[in-house]
Amino acid sequence: MPKALSAFGMAWGPTMADESQRKPVKIGVKEGGGPPPGYKWNVEILEQAFAEAMGFLNADQYCHLASQFRELAGQDEASQSQTVDVRPIEDFYELRDKGGILRRMNTRIFFFIHKKMRTIVILGAIKKENDGATPMGDKITMRRRKRLYLQADSR
Repeated sequence: MPKALSAFGMAWGPTMADESQRKPVKIGVKEGGGPPPGYKWNVEILEQAFAEAMGFLNADQYCHLASQFRELAGQDEASQSQTVDVRPIEDFYELRDKGGILRRMNTRIFFFIHKKMRTIVILGAIKKENDGATPMGDKITMRRRKRLYLQADSR
């Protein structure tokens, strides 16, 4: 099963020395938790997605994007928000953000909605360097991660 890390705490998971003790999935946001009226969705982040994001984000930028996922977790429909830019790609989504704390960085955070488990699963992150559509290689990677996650989930 792909490993996941907490998406929303300042403690971003165990160190390399703790790798053997790491659980396969940790919850970033738990349904019913958070400020009233509470989150309506769980949020999980795959270990690869966390590593990708931290490869180009600083801690404040990461917290900014994490707050957008908290916003989505509070919605009835996790793919729609008036304040977060979410676009469908095939059978998953991308959260798009640029500017502000991100400066000129154009970020894409890929996720899918596991409705049966009421979970937003973050699949990956990229710093988009070109104009136009999401690169095909990134789509293929996210499609594969989603498939592996669902295969592990069905066991």
